[in-house]
Amino acid sequence: MYDRIFAGALLLLSGLVAWAALSLDVPFQYEPLGPKAFPVILAVLLAIAALWLMYRPSRNDWHPNAAILAKLAGGLCLMVLYAVLFESAGFILATFVVGSLFSWLFGERPLRAAGYALVMSLGSYFLLKDLLQLNVPAGVLVGG
Repeated sequence: MYDRIFAGALLLLSGLVAWAALSLDVPFQYEPLGPKAFPVILAVLLAIAALWLMYRPSRNDWHPNAAILAKLAGGLCLMVLYAVLFESAGFILATFVVGSLFSWLFGERPLRAAGYALVMSLGSYFLLKDLLQLNVPAGVLVGG
């Protein structure tokens, strides 16, 4: 039952992502695909996954307990924190803070969580900025 509820929420989310992507107003096209392509592709893949989950839900009888629901609520709060920090603090700092807290929330020791988040934030920043040449906010650490 939880799988189908989750699939319904994902299907709704995919519709919202597609609607938001298609309503983007771009004054000029600076990339071959444009800024609408990636969110539309993501929405289509999300809708396919949701429909598959509705058609073939899992057979287990797992039910979330209060501890799992608290962790999920904490994860949702961390995603909101990431969205708030992303522009102002920059990609590296926001990813480090939220990655550390996520790892710690799901059971990693604090020092290892911080180390993992540091490697992930620096590696993904240079991957996105230098290899994929995407505009990511540098923030206070890199001086952007």
